[in-house]
Amino acid sequence: MEKTVTQAIEYRRSTRVYKDEPIDVQKVKQCLENATLAPTSSNLQLWEFYHITSKEKRSELANACFNQNAAKTAQQLVVVVARKDLWRQRSKANLKFLNKVYSKPNLTERELKRKKMATNYYSKL
Repeated sequence: MEKTVTQAIEYRRSTRVYKDEPIDVQKVKQCLENATLAPTSSNLQLWEFYHITSKEKRSELANACFNQNAAKTAQQLVVVVARKDLWRQRSKANLKFLNKVYSKPNLTERELKRKKMATNYYSKL
């Protein structure tokens, strides 16, 4: 029986050893793609996900995880990295995008207000 995402979250537990059963790589990829749709602070999206399926890379990572059973027995690993070094670059990219979006002539009063609010926000980051 498959669980819904909500059921899986509510049932949460810490798995220490995994079964030697294959996991659908596409399902993991889809979960990661879905995770990227979650809102982030200031829409900066400072995360990176690395989906590790190679046995040798998993072994190297397990070593970096102090050889914990969960890391050693996992069929796949996901490494999540927070890229705090990219916040300024992403903020500038968002500002550039907003300026492009709001560059059309004859903006409505509502659009002008939104443009001012958004560009002021990203200019201050």
